[in-house]
Amino acid sequence: MLLLPSPRIRTWGTQNYRWELLHPPFYLTIWTDSVNNVNMIMEPIQASTDGSRRREQILITAIPVFGKFGFKKTSVEDVAEAADISKQGLYLHFSSKEEVFLAAMQKYLEDGLSLVQEELTRPDTSLFQRLLSAMDAWFGRHLITFTPQSFDVIETGNRLSRNHQLEDCKSAFKAKVAKALSDSPEFKKANNICTPKEISQVLFQFGLTWKDGHLSRADFMKTVKSCIRACCQIRD
Repeated sequence: MLLLPSPRIRTWGTQNYRWELLHPPFYLTIWTDSVNNVNMIMEPIQASTDGSRRREQILITAIPVFGKFGFKKTSVEDVAEAADISKQGLYLHFSSKEEVFLAAMQKYLEDGLSLVQEELTRPDTSLFQRLLSAMDAWFGRHLITFTPQSFDVIETGNRLSRNHQLEDCKSAFKAKVAKALSDSPEFKKANNICTPKEISQVLFQFGLTWKDGHLSRADFMKTVKSCIRACCQIRD
């Protein structure tokens, strides 16, 4: 348990005292009243709107740091500095580097799923373009987020992920692509011998090549175009 710095220890009159202590994930407040009765309140840190915003900011700024240096070479101090917060302040929200890494990766993938859904359901857009934009939203952005020196984040994410959280995001991506194919009149007219599920799996596996060959995002997306044409048998 950590006692907050002295500005958070307050005194009223000559007898009434108040202490605010940190016991992550809680704030513990103890005070004496006018008749010297001791009172105590314990409140979750996350209940605070400011605390939630701070946690969100930590996750947003953590991904570029892990993306540049990788998991092993990134320190807690690096993550804290990027979020413009002290190391002690970061520990109010996360108990370890591993915890902040997993939470940041989870957010990164969930944000990616939102982008994928937006692209796949874009109105008045061809199936080819929707698939291309979805692949870019999921895989293409990795090429501006992660450097070759940071690729240990992939192994680390797979090793640390609890209850298959990261795998669930990957499965969700494939399910969204399969649904877009299944619902598309363009795909049905193509009379493809492969099912939407099979094609979504192939597109996903091809997308994993983003980390091979160190292509630029633009060059990678050119190869994705060819893959979509070959797999889906549809025009640009």
